[in-house]
Amino acid sequence: MKEHLPKKTHCERIENRSGEGMPDVYLCMDGVPIWLELKIIKNGRVKVSKSQIAWHCSHSHCNGTSFFLLNDPCTSDLFLFDGASVLEIHGSRIDDLRPAALYIGDMSGLIESLRPAACALWCDVMAR
Repeated sequence: MKEHLPKKTHCERIENRSGEGMPDVYLCMDGVPIWLELKIIKNGRVKVSKSQIAWHCSHSHCNGTSFFLLNDPCTSDLFLFDGASVLEIHGSRIDDLRPAALYIGDMSGLIESLRPAACALWCDVMAR
């Protein structure tokens, strides 16, 4: 992922042993903060740990924005979802989740879509 990011991007892979549930990646893309939870789709389903559910629910409750980036190894497709949808994402089949995806495609398209998606999501949250 890192090699595809634009120059004005700060990227940190989070290896947090004490703060369970914290997303895997933090990005700052030209001033826009983005938290990404990375998941591999297995047997057509998505599994999310209890600590990850708690983190995304708590973050969303405080008007924070985050995302789930799902990878389907069978098709190489990437799916981007609002982190506030964590309860719907957990245990669901990717075919059922597909209509709620903010992005479906490859890595290069994701990078182009990620910052605008984060801005739009943040604006929606602030308008509530």
